[in-house]
Formats: sequence, structure tokens, C-alpha cells
Amino acid sequence: MFLMWRITYFRAALQQAPWRVAVRGLVSWIVRVGAPAVVVGLAFTVGTVVSDSAAKGLVIGFWVVLAVAVVLVAGGLWAWRVSGLVDKEIRARYGVLREVESARLLVRPPVPQDAVALAATIDAEMLAGNGWTERNARVMVKAVGAGHPTPGLLVFEARSDGALVGGASVQPSDSDESSRTLGWWIGPQHRRAGYASEVVAALVEAIHDAGFPTVEIGTTESNLAVQRICDRIGATERDRRAQPLPNGSVVPGIWYEHRQVTADKP
Repeated sequence: MFLMWRITYFRAALQQAPWRVAVRGLVSWIVRVGAPAVVVGLAFTVGTVVSDSAAKGLVIGFWVVLAVAVVLVAGGLWAWRVSGLVDKEIRARYGVLREVESARLLVRPPVPQDAVALAATIDAEMLAGNGWTERNARVMVKAVGAGHPTPGLLVFEARSDGALVGGASVQPSDSDESSRTLGWWIGPQHRRAGYASEVVAALVEAIHDAGFPTVEIGTTESNLAVQRICDRIGATERDRRAQPLPNGSVVPGIWYEHRQVTADKP
């Protein structure tokens, strides 16, 4: 699973980088690995008597194997390096929050032990409200169990008994690097207890404290509960537009934004 995670990062890097940059990176690693390999090849050639055809064939075969090995090793090291850089960038972009506390909740990144409890917070109402499919949910839970949760995913647990109450997602904004997009859900056993309002207020404040002056919240026109929460925390409606959802549907959407309040400087 860890190897597959690195491959995912590598693919993301290739999609973002121009092909010339990718080729130059691979060539540089071939040169690094190839230089000592050439020394080894020359030493083998010099030490081998090539007076007959069999010996010549052995030398040629050795050089072919050596060349293939150089390309494979250099390609592997290059891919590992690229995936590591992408991993670092993703952690910097998405890992803006570690632990956030509210009156009754602790918000934190998920750990593998959360997988079963996290799955229990997902039901048909949650899937419909967020436009997810069952596959979206399975992939998310499986990633948590494997120790590689979706970037930006957080869970919140009750401070009284440690029960997992729900989850949230803090993502970079598509249009503004100084903004973060916030989404959340509450599990079926903990709804209508005021947890959503409490955790959203705490997360918005924490995102501002992390250096992001604007928090964006998107919802559908029919989701009155989210709209009430946005009004309660002082978020203002920014625009209305069609919103594509992960399940492939497109719904009328409302986008709110909450701006950080700064004291007037004298």
C-alpha cells in the first residue's frame, strides 16, 4: 500500500510538470547512476580476454545488462525522489491544522484505528448530503485504515468518551491560495446535538489563525442546515452557481465565505 501511495504521488507530479522537465530529471539520474556503472563496465572489459568470439559476446552481454540496470535503477530513484517532493508539497498545502479543540470536541487528523468508527459516521443521509457515492466512502475509509488518509481529512471525537462524531475536510481553494475550503459531516448517532455549529466555528477560527484570511463553504440551495450554520458564524453569501458533485450530479449551489476580522490599526 505504501508503494502504491508513492506511485500516486509520482503520477500527480507527471501530470503537473512539463514533459521536458520530466525528461531532464530522468536524464540527470541516469548520469548519476551511469557514471560509476561505466567505471565498473570498463574494469570488467579490461579484465576480460576478448580474443575469441565467446569472450566478446560475454562483454557485450555485460554492457547490455549494465545499461538496462542503469536505466531501471535511475528511473526508480528518480520516481522515488519526485514522489517524495510531491508528498512534501501536499503535506504543506493540506496539513494546515493538527489539533483543534472546542467545548465538547477534539478535531485531529485520523489514524488507522479510526477506520471502523469513521465508517459508522457514513450513512445514506451523509452520502446524499455531500453528493458522494458508496465507493467514495469506501476509498476514504480504506485509506485511513492503511495509514494514508485523504489529504485535508480530519475527524472529530467527543472529549467526554472519545466517540467519533464525524469528519471534516480542509482543502486549498481552487481560485485563491490564501483561502481554504471547509466541508464537514456528522454521524447519524450524533446529529441534532449542536456539534456541527460548534466544530465549524472552531475550525473557521483555527484556519484563520493558521494564516488564511478567507474560509469558503459550499452547499446546495436545499441544505438549510448548512445555510443556518453559515449565518450563525457570520459567513456571507458570495455567489450562487451550479455545483458538480462527486456522484456525477450537478445541483444549484451556494458559496459562502468567512473573512477574518482584524483589529483596526491606529
